[in-house]
This record gives sequence, C-alpha cells and structure tokens, in this order.
Amino acid sequence: PVTSTSPASDSKRRLPKRRNARETVDAIFEATARILQKDGLAALNTNRIAEVAGVSIGALYGYFANKDAILLAMARRELDALRDRVAAALVEGNPDVHPARRAIRALIRGYNVRNRARRILMETLFSRGGTEDMARPVSEIARLIAASGANLYPEGAAAPTPVALFVLTQAVDSVVRTATYENAPFLMSQEFEDELFWMISGYLLARPA
Repeated sequence: PVTSTSPASDSKRRLPKRRNARETVDAIFEATARILQKDGLAALNTNRIAEVAGVSIGALYGYFANKDAILLAMARRELDALRDRVAAALVEGNPDVHPARRAIRALIRGYNVRNRARRILMETLFSRGGTEDMARPVSEIARLIAASGANLYPEGAAAPTPVALFVLTQAVDSVVRTATYENAPFLMSQEFEDELFWMISGYLLARPA
C-alpha cells in the first residue's frame, strides 16, 4: 500500500497501460466528477465512487490509495487539459478570430465545465502543496506565447518580456477563475470576453517599444 502523503506519491498507484485500464481510470474520474458536482466533497467516498463508476472497490484500489489520490490525479489532468485547450486555441483556431479571443474563449469554457467539481479539485491540490502544479500550465502558456511571435500580439505592440507575460497570463487566468467560481452572471457574455481582450490589448500596447 502507498503510505507517503506527498502529492507526487499518493496521486496514483499504477499507471494504466492497457486500454481497459485507461477506461477504468476514466470511469473512476467521471464518477468522482459527477458526485462532486452534484453533492460536494462531503458525499465522496471510495465505495460510492466505485458504485457510480461501475467498477469493483478492488479495481479502484488497484489504481488509487484513497479518495484524495483520485482528487489529486484528476486535478492535475484537468490542469493539463485546460492548458492544451488554450494552447490549441492560440495556434490552431479560427484565423478570422484574434488568437487572444480564441484563448479567452477556451479558458472560459474550460473553467465553466463542472465548475463546482473543478473548484473542489483545485482546493484539494492547493491544500496538499500543489501550488507548483497549479502555476505550471499558465507558465507553459506564457512560454508558448513568447515562442509564437508577433502574430499573437495586437498590431503595434512590442514583444512582451517574460515578466510582462507572467503578469498578463496570471491576471487573465485569475479573473476567469474567479468569475467562474463566483458563478458570475456575465461569465459567458460577449461583454466579459471584450473586457478581457481589451485588458490584454491595452496592457501590451501601453508598454514601451
């Protein structure tokens, strides 16, 4: 059995290598998300997760030591998935829409999926010392923006420094995350997207060349 309480060691016990193993883990994650979204953390336990997932409790414990290990693994996967959505929107999206707007839309939609469950996952990760895990996806997006060149910036804007990109990406992520967790009524509105886009544009254009 896993005895360490560090985030790195208790998030998973066995890496799924076969397709049926991946499907089992996916079923466990899906069941956990459904329980969290509907009933909250207090209703979560491994027996209920196994029941909702349609797997045996033995199968669940074959991959995860306890419910916290499931939550930590899910939190990290959610962070990586959101990073991938935003990255794809920046470089592979509709060429008729500015990359910043594509990224904003991807970020909002990513945060707004099962936002109650997502908040519990992030709070669990933070409480278990996972601040670096939470910061990593935003830092990776900042590096992608820096590497992608001027086509991502407003016309006439100077290329931002690493510090400027840190400030900008962290600010946008924080605003969207807060609006999502507070269930802001304007979350999916055009006005909210516009305000975020103007914040990005104004910040970059205000910086000296």
